[in-house]
Amino acid sequence: MKLLRICLLLGSIAALGLVSMAAPPTQPAGLDATEAGVQDQVISWEKAGDYIGQKVTVTGTIVRTHDSGKATFLNFATDWKGTFSAVIFASLACDFPEAPATMLLNKEVRISGKVKNYKGSPEIVIERVSQLAWADGTPVMVGLDSTPRAAMVTAAAAEGVRVVSWNIENFFDELDDPFTNDEVTNPSFVAPERQQRVSDAIHAMNPDVLCLQEVENRALLEKFNNAYLSDLGYQVVLFEGNDKRGIDVALLSRLPIESVTSYRHLRFQDAEGREQKFRRDLLRVRIGGKLNADAYIVHLKSQHGGKNADVIRTSEARAAANIIAAEMAVDADYRGFICGDFNEVPEEATIQEFVKIGLIDSCAGTDKYTYNKKPYLTRIDFAFFTPGLAGELVSGAVVDDIQGVSLKCASDHYPVKVELSSGAAVIEQVVPTVPLKQ
Repeated sequence: MKLLRICLLLGSIAALGLVSMAAPPTQPAGLDATEAGVQDQVISWEKAGDYIGQKVTVTGTIVRTHDSGKATFLNFATDWKGTFSAVIFASLACDFPEAPATMLLNKEVRISGKVKNYKGSPEIVIERVSQLAWADGTPVMVGLDSTPRAAMVTAAAAEGVRVVSWNIENFFDELDDPFTNDEVTNPSFVAPERQQRVSDAIHAMNPDVLCLQEVENRALLEKFNNAYLSDLGYQVVLFEGNDKRGIDVALLSRLPIESVTSYRHLRFQDAEGREQKFRRDLLRVRIGGKLNADAYIVHLKSQHGGKNADVIRTSEARAAANIIAAEMAVDADYRGFICGDFNEVPEEATIQEFVKIGLIDSCAGTDKYTYNKKPYLTRIDFAFFTPGLAGELVSGAVVDDIQGVSLKCASDHYPVKVELSSGAAVIEQVVPTVPLKQ
């Protein structure tokens, strides 16, 4: 009501000619102030610390670079600790014609962006290539096309049912959600170029059911689906979960969706008697048609937090396993599968919760890993099937190679792909050989 009174008051004042209610000048959609022609204040790199929280253009010569595997750091002083630096995360580095650590070393550049304080040192995170220019203002790179394009390859449809589970790594929009900590993510949004890579990979697998983790919200997923996946015929399922950063689990399906259940409000106890909840969600989707099964999607507690995190994660796994076990107790032929990012390796207690109730690991015996960033090369993404559905499993695998697509530049996880014989429930990670589209 307070907001309504303020709006009415401003409208009345405007009618008297005391306040102009005219809309501000617009700028082209998708451009920030710099790209739209509004110039940032230009400063030398030594003064960047005086502009924390402000958007500026920093100039200087890059004298040191370091590629950690996850990010490339650009330093303007050989004694770099405590001084200004710029950061290019791996997902954006993929768009450079050569490694930015090599390409930009000993080059004089201009870097535009908001200066942040990172552990006492000023820095700018480079989230668009357009933030970088040479000293004379010439763009470092030109010709990047962020318009969605048709994928190079689309796999043949499955004779049965093809299911893919994939953590697509911080799939965030550019908006700051005031109710979550989405602004702490680096990069803070998924660039169009990475969206295209994710789209290319999805087309190359062409799943009937696609289970996703780390998607910020339904609006972003709907937009991505409409812009990049419209030819695949998917419906979108996403409920807002419990994660403090706002990352959610989701499902895309071209098979009929009969019902959806979120367990984000479920409470359960851990091994120490403390009340817990799913840190993201347990999403349950009843899928009809030739699958005729329940799909459960999870993203269990991360490894951050040491032993306490292990206790929480295992309690989440037990709660999910209990829900499935209850269905199996009623119907020995219950058709269902649970997939997602379990944040744990096969031999640990978290995963054993699902093994204990008789679920089948579709990728059992593989030596491939799903988390693809060093030093943590491990298999932490799974697709487990109930015995009533596992009889239709044809294959399950980790997809670590797709011709023409850099999967490491698409996400820090590899997808898990399963094929089912009758169209009832198969998750495989084998990429079929398909011809290029003409």
